[in-house]
Amino acid sequence: VGTPTQPIGRDEYLRPLLIYKILAVNIFPIALLVFGLLKVADVRKDNYGCGDENPTSYPDEGPIYGLFCLLLFTYALELFIWPAIIANKIIRWIRSSKYVRNKRSTTKAKGERLEQCLGLVLKGASICFKEMGGGDLKNQGEMKDFASNLMEFANNDAKVDVVLSDMYVGGKMLARVQAERRLLAIQQLQEASNKNQTEEEEENAVEDEQAREGEAAPNRRKLLSSGTVNRKSIMTLQTKSDGNYVLSEKKVLSSKNTDDVEMLKNAAHYSGYAQFIYFGIKTAALEDFNLAEGVETFARDLKNLVTASADEYRLTSLGCEQAHLCYANFSNGIAETPYAVVADDAENSVVITVRGTNSLEDWVIDLQYVPLPLDEVGKLLGFDGMGHHCHKGVLTRAKWMYNDLKKHQVLKQLYANDSPYKNYNLVVVGHSLGGGCAQVLSLLLRPGFPSLRCYAYEPPGCIFDDRLASECSEFITSIIRHDDVVPRITQPNLETLRDEFFDVIARIKVPKIKAFHDVRAPCAEEHLKERNAKMLVPKHQIERETAFYEQVRKFRTERAEKNQTGEVSVKLYIPGRIIHLVDIRGDETTYIAYHASRYEFNQVVLSKTLLSDHAIPPLVNILRSLNLDDTHEVNVFHSNGDAVENDEEEEVRMFICCSSPHGKFPYLLTLFCLVACIFSITSNGVCNYVDRTTTVRESDGTTSPGLGLSVGLYGYTLKQCKDPYGTCDESNPEDLVGSKYCQTYPTTIHPDSYWTAARTVSILSVMLGFAGLALVSISTCTKLKRKTWTIACAIFLLTTLFQGLQFLFLKGDLCNEWTHPDNEYVAFGECSLSTGGYLGIASTIFWFVSAVGCSRMARQV
Repeated sequence: VGTPTQPIGRDEYLRPLLIYKILAVNIFPIALLVFGLLKVADVRKDNYGCGDENPTSYPDEGPIYGLFCLLLFTYALELFIWPAIIANKIIRWIRSSKYVRNKRSTTKAKGERLEQCLGLVLKGASICFKEMGGGDLKNQGEMKDFASNLMEFANNDAKVDVVLSDMYVGGKMLARVQAERRLLAIQQLQEASNKNQTEEEEENAVEDEQAREGEAAPNRRKLLSSGTVNRKSIMTLQTKSDGNYVLSEKKVLSSKNTDDVEMLKNAAHYSGYAQFIYFGIKTAALEDFNLAEGVETFARDLKNLVTASADEYRLTSLGCEQAHLCYANFSNGIAETPYAVVADDAENSVVITVRGTNSLEDWVIDLQYVPLPLDEVGKLLGFDGMGHHCHKGVLTRAKWMYNDLKKHQVLKQLYANDSPYKNYNLVVVGHSLGGGCAQVLSLLLRPGFPSLRCYAYEPPGCIFDDRLASECSEFITSIIRHDDVVPRITQPNLETLRDEFFDVIARIKVPKIKAFHDVRAPCAEEHLKERNAKMLVPKHQIERETAFYEQVRKFRTERAEKNQTGEVSVKLYIPGRIIHLVDIRGDETTYIAYHASRYEFNQVVLSKTLLSDHAIPPLVNILRSLNLDDTHEVNVFHSNGDAVENDEEEEVRMFICCSSPHGKFPYLLTLFCLVACIFSITSNGVCNYVDRTTTVRESDGTTSPGLGLSVGLYGYTLKQCKDPYGTCDESNPEDLVGSKYCQTYPTTIHPDSYWTAARTVSILSVMLGFAGLALVSISTCTKLKRKTWTIACAIFLLTTLFQGLQFLFLKGDLCNEWTHPDNEYVAFGECSLSTGGYLGIASTIFWFVSAVGCSRMARQV
């Protein structure tokens, strides 16, 4: 009923249901809870009628009673809704008071509370997961900038009614809207290319005709559009401010261009150092160079470089025989970041490699992305920083590295007049956050090292302001892989994504449950436009008189006013030359490298590879295997996260209760499994699995009828006369009935191999059955893969087998000839199925039907 933003008529249905749930439905759990407590208290008064003697069985023990207690517990939890409602009313009343409202409702107070909460979360994570670091987090202002930015992003004053299900549906739908826009732009390019190609073919035909007639053929006109056959360029989709795309031709790296070849060679070579700094270099320092455990600094005697041998410090264990370690600092705090200085003899360069995000402190620095002026820093270090800005957290770490290098005189000694490295080039590299730190450190060091070069791999997208980012093209090269999200995460990009999300939510014209099912289903490119049209109204037809859109309008108005002031208004970009590696086939096997513009990364692309594209090991392999001699035809870059052949496998699976992603059949399958579980548990636990009649042969050879028993896997009951006051023939099974008292077997009775096997498979059948039931139940809430259904089918087949093998119990001594261990007699038993045995047969059938049902689902998925 209604849509996510227009709940028209929804109250008519929901309000009575909520009232019934809160009032009427709670009567039953209250009564059941009281009944259970009174019943337990009553039966315990006289020890279940057994006086002071030890009873043989307890009515409040066993699996059935356990399930009953679990039911009581869940009902008791539901009763907590009343204290929650009352507590909510009290809290609202307290907050509505004048004194509290004035103190707690200010933006500053909310920001401080948010900062404290974020700090406590990170501190708790550092305590629970010590390997993540976090020891330097004091919750004393480290999260202040991020808390401020988060409040600005969420617009503290204006509230928009959005819940988690809205975020999921809106995010998935926004990804499809982005894909549709990209596809439309690509189709326009292809149409233009086809038109120009047709004109060229017609012109060629005229030229051929003129040649046959002996006329001089005119020069062929170059009508091919950018990006067509044999052109060393690529068409990219650059996002405009309105969210649409504009086609732009970009130059592809060519093997005929010596600068491109040299740049790619260096980028590939130095990428290994950006990878090794994460773990390899520290491992080498500890194991190969005897760095003491707990010592964070590795420092060679750089004063004697002329006489010292560098062979003992070579990184041979990392496969870098050409490199040897000169200095490393593995400290990791708010200001400190692990980095190393390596001398590379193969390239005659000194390499400073900086580690990326790998600890909680690193995440805190990532989040300190407010712009910080470089005026004073520029004056101190000798570069023009007037009017320029930089990522605050990255600048903090770059200054720490600069001071650490100066403190230990690392570069001073490496480039001394008597040093063997005095003519080596200085190169700074890093990946992710380390790439950003490398870029800023390069800016700080360049006044003293004019030939310095920096290679940043997948750096953050908010390092320098636009003008400074452009000026750094002389010495900084940034390499970005496909749809990597990190270079696209900036405050303006996130705000654009947020506004597009609100628009998509407002455009949904169907109930949320229908939209939810639709976005979960794979969508091929050729069906994008049709499927989106069924779910969304055109942007210009958004209903603007709804409460939701009024909230959005107020939100945007306040956001626009705040954007006019403050530090966030300064936009930061990726600095230097940018090389973008494009996956042209979508299978991560073939990449094209082209010279990109920093403005191409002004939108977060909701792609299936937005996170995996950030990994450094694949990037190293791509750079080292990239072949610039490969020729490409009509190369059109578009980030299609919904490839047809991989849609189903790569679909994001969300757990939504009773969302029925596989239809209604899993509900029936779940019911069958539940019945099978109940039958199986009951069959295993009852004391009347089979009825046993006995003939006893004494030592003197005489025979007599034995006691009638009902026996189970773990207990038994004696038979008693149906009418104790009438005629009763104890040798006639029809005159006997099982006692209601179930007893455990005496310790003098030792189960034989058949009996033990039956007990073992009974436990396995229940365990496997519950595992299968859990899988089938989950299928009603989230989509399962074919492999999962196949596993469920195998589980149920094994459960069926084990359930059937329980009847090995009939082959045991209890149902055949049995000699009492303490007495000189032999008992001949005959067993017939009783209630437990019939339930075992029924559960076997239900398990097998469940296996067949899972097999059917595996074929359909």
